[in-house]
Amino acid sequence: MAYAANETRLLAAFEEFFSPRPARLWNSDEQEKALHLRINRITESLGGPPRLIIRGLSEPLPQYDTYPVAAFQEVFSVFYAARNCVCRAHMLQIGTDALRRFPDAVNTEDEQIRSLFRANAERAFWEHAENAFIKLCSYWDRVGQLLDFTFFRIRQFERDGFTAVMDRVYANFFPVHEGIRSSVAWKALRKYQNSEQEDGLKWLLRRRNLVIHSLHLRPIQTPLEAEVFQSAYNHLEESLRRKLAPGTPRQEVKRLQTHLQAAADLFSHVLAVCEQAVNPATGKGS
Repeated sequence: MAYAANETRLLAAFEEFFSPRPARLWNSDEQEKALHLRINRITESLGGPPRLIIRGLSEPLPQYDTYPVAAFQEVFSVFYAARNCVCRAHMLQIGTDALRRFPDAVNTEDEQIRSLFRANAERAFWEHAENAFIKLCSYWDRVGQLLDFTFFRIRQFERDGFTAVMDRVYANFFPVHEGIRSSVAWKALRKYQNSEQEDGLKWLLRRRNLVIHSLHLRPIQTPLEAEVFQSAYNHLEESLRRKLAPGTPRQEVKRLQTHLQAAADLFSHVLAVCEQAVNPATGKGS
């Protein structure tokens, strides 16, 4: 009970000491209000309920499509789920680093117990880092779900990810939609989607796929100086070194923070592309 009750408080308290600070979708009440106003306009254009409904006592209940509202709620929910995972990983990275630097912090003289504490903390860090990478990819899948409905009115979303939806928009709208072609927002999303660099989506998706289907994140072990046998080719170990290539905990946290910041920074561009889809006459070039 204490752990469950204290985790939220500890995460909130630790944010002050995170460097960099974990990204948010808005940083002030004014930004939050403006953001939700844009979202309300988009969902209303997509058939969702307006902010204000006025009807007479004898009039029937109006009908609205609540799917676009739910799609936005999914985007928000998964963003903050990813953010929480990143914060947990960052907190554990700080904790494991402190346990290595200050072993006396563990109230025991038994070095075996101290080693057990460090090993368990490090294992928990890698588990939370894995979850954070997966959640960040899930966030972009939710954005793809939103764009799929906005452009194509597709609400049965199972396997198509963000990349597939962006490619479909490019194939169907880019040749005939001047607003999309000249859109700074579209170009920013497309650049992140196609980047194979460490701060790009292709890198993030490859890492997610390896973690889900083949490997788990963990530090690369150095070979023993005097091995008693010669190892045959280990395909999983080779994939760990070449494809997944985990860094130090500090490096992994930096990667997570980079992609969380990209998710937050690009959200306004997601809204701009949605606005161009529902009302091509507005937001040209934005």
